[in-house]
Amino acid sequence: MLGTNPVLCGSIAGRPGRFGVAMHNAAYRALGLNYVYVAFGTEDTAGAVGAMRSLGIRGLGVTMPHKIRITEFLDHITETARLISAVNTVVNDNGVLTGHNVDWIGAVRALGEHTALAGTHAAIVGAGGGARSIVHGLISENCAVTVYNRSEVNGQALADAMGVPFGGTPEELTSADPYDILAHATPVGFHDPRAMLVPAAALRPEMVVFDAVPMPVETRLLREAKSIGCTTVPGVRMQLHQAACQFELYTGIAPALEVMEGALLEAMEQG
Repeated sequence: MLGTNPVLCGSIAGRPGRFGVAMHNAAYRALGLNYVYVAFGTEDTAGAVGAMRSLGIRGLGVTMPHKIRITEFLDHITETARLISAVNTVVNDNGVLTGHNVDWIGAVRALGEHTALAGTHAAIVGAGGGARSIVHGLISENCAVTVYNRSEVNGQALADAMGVPFGGTPEELTSADPYDILAHATPVGFHDPRAMLVPAAALRPEMVVFDAVPMPVETRLLREAKSIGCTTVPGVRMQLHQAACQFELYTGIAPALEVMEGALLEAMEQG
């Protein structure tokens, strides 16, 4: 209704980005919804959850460094989020906060745009909330997964929790390994176009290489993978698909994906 305050949604991150703001607000406008989406930058997880309650924020996207530690401050956690042990979306239903995880849906849909997943073998680099989501998503699509991580203790713990093998540190990856998909899911490269954790020696032209880092859009890993002929999938594709899932959780309406994609591309062009 005109004149009423808009329903507030948003995101919390250590370093807030512009892409979610662009996508959600464009989709609200397209549907004539009296909603607004704002990106909040904070390291204070408990404070952000308290603000969500006190201000009546309808929905929050959750990213680094909050995905795992936010679980202790919520009223309910969905079964999938509990299995993954990470939350990337919180929905406020009249003061009751429920944590969801739709990162895995975003990852599966982004990769599925380029390859069939069933029967493939993937290497996942990382052991945090994003890596857990990707491992869960690929397992759900009947893809065999092996985990690699800088901390062997954390990598082994994730592998054990998800029932998949631990392959070692990223330095142990080579092009001789039989992987169809290589997915990087650590913060390395975030806002740093020079940084790269995955060794170039691990890349093969027939691979699909996915980098969950959203900024820069083309990370060093993706540039090097593209240069030898790999199919590359940027993290913003995962962001697009999971944003569409979040939108539906907040509003109860499926968004027009093409509207969100158009807003995303425009935001990307702005640098």
